Amino acid sequence: MVLEVREVSRKTARDGRLEISEATARRLTSLDEHRDGSRGASPEPILLVALDRLRDVGTLVAMTCTCDKGGGASGHTHHFVQSPLFRALPAGETVVMELLDEKLFSVARPHPLRSV
Repeated sequence: MVLEVREVSRKTARDGRLEISEATARRLTSLDEHRDGSRGASPEPILLVALDRLRDVGTLVAMTCTCDKGGGASGHTHHFVQSPLFRALPAGETVVMELLDEKLFSVARPHPLRSV
């Protein structure tokens, strides 16, 4: 299931964080698996992530912010999936975020069409 298509933010490129919408964060929170195998809400929910053919563990991170998005001083929350795999994504690259097999958060880079 396709969750989102987004550009990698210039603010989070190379730090391993990929910004997601609040709706995607809610959906992924329900997949939270703790390191001990238990389930449920945790400070930083854990999920399986994939980038291209690589797999690793990622965490869901929420960050309160006062940037201009959403009215500045009123504050709002940014949501991220964080994984060492995402450090390979350059700023500005478009990625497709999908939920595979109901438990795997997959990030794919679209491939350009090749001339025949």
